Amino acid sequence: MNNQMTLAGLLRHLFKNLWWIIVLAIIGAGGMFFAAKHSAPASGTYSASRAMYIGHANYVKTQDPKSALSADKDLVRTYLSFSYDRTIVNETTRLMRVAGFEKVDNAAVVKYAKLQQVPGTLTVRARVLMPNEKEAIALANSYAQAFATKAPKLVPGMPVPRLMVAIQGAAKADDSEPISPKKAAIFGAGAGLGIGVILALFTGIIANLRPSKRQ
Repeated sequence: MNNQMTLAGLLRHLFKNLWWIIVLAIIGAGGMFFAAKHSAPASGTYSASRAMYIGHANYVKTQDPKSALSADKDLVRTYLSFSYDRTIVNETTRLMRVAGFEKVDNAAVVKYAKLQQVPGTLTVRARVLMPNEKEAIALANSYAQAFATKAPKLVPGMPVPRLMVAIQGAAKADDSEPISPKKAAIFGAGAGLGIGVILALFTGIIANLRPSKRQ
């Protein structure tokens, strides 16, 4: 009977181990504070994309339209393998300089721009993610135009891509605000405190149950 679990006994065990519960709270607060402080981005990222159609004009007139369409969908992957060919990258950089963006070089084109096929279609998007909104818009338009102009000369039999209307705006890719270091510290302290209390209660229950096994 002396080993029976009671609320009062668990509370006494909790207060007895209060010191390391506080230590866990401090560790949690400090860890979250520094994590939030060093991971918070300095600026947002903007997403811009321009679409193009890469396929033949009319599949209805072909002898086997479904097979022809399916074959062209598979060929799009081949076309995209030339997306970072030096000829296309150089042309993109030239168009960017013509537009007044002198700082965007070949390395920036490869880093920020890429071509993506819309699954199951003949549509390809030139997608750009950049910290600067105006540069993102210009690079998406320039990259799509460069690919549409130069790629058919690199790949025999490739149909000339038909560009959609040039984009005029970009969407912010990271709309959510990063958590502030102070809020992160409070969250970390609460998490550490909660974990400490649970562990203390758990060890208290184990300690109360252990003697009963000898009876």
